[in-house]
Amino acid sequence: MDKVGTITKIEVQKNDKQRCSIFVDGKFLLGIEAELVYEFHLEKGEVLTEEMLNQLLDQEELLNAKQAAFNLLSYRQRSTQELKERLLRKDYGIEIVNQVIHVLNKLEYLDDKEFATSWIKDRITKGYGPYRIRRQLKEKGVDTNIIEECLAEEYDSQLEYDLAAELAAKKRSRYNDEDYHERRYKLSKVLERKGFSFETINLVLDDLLTEGD
Repeated sequence: MDKVGTITKIEVQKNDKQRCSIFVDGKFLLGIEAELVYEFHLEKGEVLTEEMLNQLLDQEELLNAKQAAFNLLSYRQRSTQELKERLLRKDYGIEIVNQVIHVLNKLEYLDDKEFATSWIKDRITKGYGPYRIRRQLKEKGVDTNIIEECLAEEYDSQLEYDLAAELAAKKRSRYNDEDYHERRYKLSKVLERKGFSFETINLVLDDLLTEGD
């Protein structure tokens, strides 16, 4: 077993009391979270091997990745896939990221159905149609079955009609100078971009616009 050296000092860092500096053979080697000092029973005079050092570095990365995950979740809920991609973009290794995801699942910090339900409710308050919400959740990596289940629970045809009708009535005055067909076309594009179905768009515009008005 290859020897790195002998621990000559373990010192709490001045700027961060939660971290310790490890000195080997009189020279600074690395800084780690203080809890790892206790977890690995590190003490002055102990021989540090390469295997132990690699374990320390892996656990340090794991702790950092967990903290990064908690920070991301403190801003808003995230899907499992979204969180995984964000951690990978921060250059954490795939094995470390998978460990973090496993821990968060055990702690029930991640729940894709809860995330999808929350996302749908929030987008409904912003007047989004189900097609756009569905696309957004797919981009977040939420399973299609979960998306459809949550949409069915939170979104029905009457709600879609009401939201589309409200938006169309609000935007109608923009196109008062257009003829009927142009006005209908432009309003349909507004509703389509917001994520409403063609069936709902046609029903709303049939009720809102009269040819020749």
